[in-house]
Amino acid sequence: MIAHIYAKFEIRILLVLAVVLFALLFAVSSAKAAAGNTADLTVIDSRSNSWKIQSADGRGGFSAYKWGIQGDVRVPADYDGDGNSDIAVWRPTTGDWHILRSSDGAAMTIKWGQTTPYWTGGIEDIPVPADFDADKIADIAVWRPADGKWYVLTSRSGFKGGSSSSWGLLGDVPVPADYDGDGQADAAVFRSMENRWYIAESATGTLRSIEFGIAGDDLLVPADYDGDGRADIAAFRAGVWYVQESKTGETDRFEFGYADSIPVPADYDGDGTTDFAVYRRGMWYFLDSGTPRLRTVKFGKKDDFPLNSLSVRPSMIAVR
Repeated sequence: MIAHIYAKFEIRILLVLAVVLFALLFAVSSAKAAAGNTADLTVIDSRSNSWKIQSADGRGGFSAYKWGIQGDVRVPADYDGDGNSDIAVWRPTTGDWHILRSSDGAAMTIKWGQTTPYWTGGIEDIPVPADFDADKIADIAVWRPADGKWYVLTSRSGFKGGSSSSWGLLGDVPVPADYDGDGQADAAVFRSMENRWYIAESATGTLRSIEFGIAGDDLLVPADYDGDGRADIAAFRAGVWYVQESKTGETDRFEFGYADSIPVPADYDGDGTTDFAVYRRGMWYFLDSGTPRLRTVKFGKKDDFPLNSLSVRPSMIAVR
């Protein structure tokens, strides 16, 4: 009789523990989902066009793919809306985008953009994939230096409906990002002749210009470094970061990296804020924003190129 009572009591305890455990797991899962996805580490061997992908903590799964040919422009972004960046290239010789979707492994090819505006030659389009229609999926887009126009093929239309708008001049550098926090990438350019950023805010239609950076010396690294949902105007100069905070308008300056480091800003800790990070000779250096800490991960070979740096733009482009 007593043994039977104890058995029932133990069963109840086990049921309570199971419910508590399930609640904890659900809470953790929800917290992770709210925080967003963590950026992976990706490098490419340009000689073999091999993409190698590793989790940001250096302990997760590893994968490798061969994608693209010599001369392709790498344009990884989330084109299928699963929260993961897809392997993708834009082929200037044909104007084709070749995308390998991470959601189902399917490959798709979409023609968008041109190599030269004239038969006699000229400047090819610059691919600028970003979420221009606020559906949390990257749109296929190019900026055409010859006429300063943005040509966007939206994901909301199933990549079948295009639009164009004018913003920028020959010699500008395109730097699209969500500068106004409406969830939609804004058309923006850096004018090297003036060291000035010109931004067309999508939320209000406001046009603003800000003098920031030094053309030729800087790499342009706009991203949300302060976690307010708006991209901050920023530059990386020989191991030093300069960030104009969107919250306060103040400029922060600090050293993180070497003169020959490649900036690779992204959200590596999943807290929704871009982390400062650099890549140098197969070593990644991170300054996590969630729990401020410096950490390193060895991934890649000396001659590999970090694809996480593709959001980084030079502050000058060659005009021919």
